[in-house]
Amino acid sequence: MNLAFAVRATPGGYAVLLGAGASIAAGMPSAWDVQQDLIRKVAATEGATGIGDPHAWYQQRFDRTATYDDLLARLAGTPLERQALLHAYFEPTQEDREEGRKRPTAAHQAIARLVAAGHVRIVLTTNFDRLMETALREVGIEPTVVADPADAVGLAPLHAIKCLVVHVHGDYLNPTSMLNTPEELLEYAPAVDKILDQIFADYGLVISGWSATWDPALRNALSRCPARIFTSYWIDPREPSEHARDLITRRSAVYVQADADTFFGRVADAVDAIAATNRQHPASVAIAVATAKRALAGTGQAIALHDTLRREVSRMAALPVRTAGPWHVADTQAEHGRRLGVLEAEAELLLNLVATTAYWGNNETDRWWMREIEQLGSPVSAGGDSALLDLARAPATMVIYSAGIAALAAERWDTLVRVLSEPQAQNVYSGKVLAAAALLGPQQTIGLGTASERLHGQLRPVFTEHLVLSDSAYIDAWERFEFLRLIVQQDAGLGLDWPYIRKTGFLNEYRPAPAGWLKKELDQHGDLHPLLQNGFLAGNPRRFLAAKEATEVEYNRLATQMRWG
Repeated sequence: MNLAFAVRATPGGYAVLLGAGASIAAGMPSAWDVQQDLIRKVAATEGATGIGDPHAWYQQRFDRTATYDDLLARLAGTPLERQALLHAYFEPTQEDREEGRKRPTAAHQAIARLVAAGHVRIVLTTNFDRLMETALREVGIEPTVVADPADAVGLAPLHAIKCLVVHVHGDYLNPTSMLNTPEELLEYAPAVDKILDQIFADYGLVISGWSATWDPALRNALSRCPARIFTSYWIDPREPSEHARDLITRRSAVYVQADADTFFGRVADAVDAIAATNRQHPASVAIAVATAKRALAGTGQAIALHDTLRREVSRMAALPVRTAGPWHVADTQAEHGRRLGVLEAEAELLLNLVATTAYWGNNETDRWWMREIEQLGSPVSAGGDSALLDLARAPATMVIYSAGIAALAAERWDTLVRVLSEPQAQNVYSGKVLAAAALLGPQQTIGLGTASERLHGQLRPVFTEHLVLSDSAYIDAWERFEFLRLIVQQDAGLGLDWPYIRKTGFLNEYRPAPAGWLKKELDQHGDLHPLLQNGFLAGNPRRFLAAKEATEVEYNRLATQMRWG
């Protein structure tokens, strides 16, 4: 739980170090097992059987310690043949796939979840396999991989790399980089030591599956950097070795007796739970709204409110669920639900402040949030599941509704028209730029069949608790704004989303309830109504009325279809 709070509070502040224990659980052979089997194959080519200790036999037969380079050179004549020989140890066969072997473990998958959410960016591993990379790609992350000392030369600054995987002992796709013998593990290449020094000094560490017994170079790298900017965690289901205890003491690390699958799974679940429940305390939101009201009622410029609004918009725009993906996941529906919950929680203060400012503010204060809708509604420049890509733009929808309903309730017609027509958004399919209110409806961004109803429930406390509207006043303002937004959507040629609006009429003739309100408004004021005088739909009353009639016809068609559906 402590680690979950830490990684959420300091995104990217922790690195993970995985040892052999993390891969053996997946059915992968250890580096020592692979080398022993290769020696037996060399012995077979020499006609030797019953060789006993493979490494002792090799030392006696060839008068040198067995290394991967030497073993592979004796068993395979070309680089391609050497690659194929190693693949047999690390790539799953059909039987492996059927039995779930040589696949990323629950630990790999949980770490990938943490990386995808922006909480972890660096994974170090002593293993030759690429299970970590596989798990990352399954959640849509393409990591930067350092598997050879040459890969570490000229590497971008660590903070600029979205996800870095470092194979400190090499990997099977780069046979010449593979380190395993005691002599090979005594020291690393300078480029590897340099990147390890930086990681161990600047990041917290979560170490799992590593005994520390056989890797003096890695022990030395950790001992050189005893800095404790962040707490380190040492995860092992068994008692730590003598070398491990020494390192735990040096780094003042927390020892957790658990296996990697259990520990990382619980950390990832805890981080998700914290995010889902990380709503502003009701008292803090109430204080912020009360402060905003006082600032707007004053004679001076509400500088603090301006700064708070801008800060909240910037924070929302930079949320990892909006910017970092992943955009391909195994269970899109579950991930969509999780991300929507995060966005709803994170947007709470912003929506309250926007609604308060739109209700009590003026043309000057409107500028503080109006154009920011475009920033929140900017499309993601990536490929992936459309539901997740569209959801990244949902904060813009939330702000549009929060501001529009507040402006309508306060009869700030000019502000209402600007909300519906001024902010622009790009249609990622056609490339056309349209009014954000038309393009970014709840059904488009939130993406659920009940998207409008869910947004209505999300905004209800904003208006009934903090703007102190009655339930009936809120539902009236909601329906009227939603109907006006549908008119804009219809005018833009985008059809009609199914709204959360009460129906009126009888038999098979249905109309949205706010249509009667709008007719009464227009009958009373005619062409002088502010909706027709403030540039709404290019200030063209005929265009507005045509879109209104088309919206009612389409609404009736959808309502009838749903009745008989």
